[in-house]
Amino acid sequence: MELQKLKYFIAVVDHGTVSEAAKALNMTQPPLSMLLKKFEEEIGIKLFRRKGKRLFLTNAGQFVYQQGKELLASSEAILKEAREVEREYHGSVMIGSATVANFTLIPEVIQRLNDQSINISTYVREGSTPNILEHLRYHKLDIGIVRNVYDREDLITTKLLTEPLMVALPPNHPLAGRKYVSLKELKDESFLLHHSSFEYNVSESIIMECKKRGFSPKVMYWGIETLPMLGMVNAGMGVAFPPKSIIRTVGFDLPPLAELTDPFIPTTLNMVTVKNSIQKDAVDKFLEVTKEVIAEMDEEYGI
Repeated sequence: MELQKLKYFIAVVDHGTVSEAAKALNMTQPPLSMLLKKFEEEIGIKLFRRKGKRLFLTNAGQFVYQQGKELLASSEAILKEAREVEREYHGSVMIGSATVANFTLIPEVIQRLNDQSINISTYVREGSTPNILEHLRYHKLDIGIVRNVYDREDLITTKLLTEPLMVALPPNHPLAGRKYVSLKELKDESFLLHHSSFEYNVSESIIMECKKRGFSPKVMYWGIETLPMLGMVNAGMGVAFPPKSIIRTVGFDLPPLAELTDPFIPTTLNMVTVKNSIQKDAVDKFLEVTKEVIAEMDEEYGI
């Protein structure tokens, strides 16, 4: 069904006669009458009953008229929105994120989008990495921002940022106030470490490096979220190992932080997407701004 012929049909109904509709459409009556006849033939529905020169809608014609007006309104709304999208970035991005990234990286990206008047709505789901990957595979998320590195046939992993680990210390700890702390200096401490049931993670590197230095760490807590661990550190319950970008956290009282040296243990923030998925313009723009923010983090903090 051609929308143009539908528009002519609706115009005839709205103006009451073919002649009045022809005037409004800036055309003569015979061509309009012919178009109406072709429209009825094409859709196989009798739209009018004719009594002399007067036209009356059939029941089917009344239905086509009512639904057609809604269809034309919808098509106009679609075109209007498409023109808005062409003029400016518009849309939404669904993100699965590690907690630290949601407190440090994502707020700065959203602020940058807002400063540039880029109309993108960002929906963030925090969670464990396996949960984020599951939602990616079911297309409930556009991208995942996680710390582990994955090698999966259906996933694309892109490194966003490599940064050193920090040591979070209780406020009254003897090492608080130091700029650097070695792993051997922590041999008598209680460790709060990140647990992942999904492949290799940074906690395994920490434990391996401890053993190289002649001790096995006393791990009193395994968790998946960084902020609860930092709260426990503030309460004097042990030491934790957040990434350096944690210093950009807003709205949370951080414990004293020192950079971990001897050894240097890097942690990588990665973007994960699903292979062969159609990328939205809004996602592309979000990632473009994300890379700008990360480049500034790298320069400002030497990450």
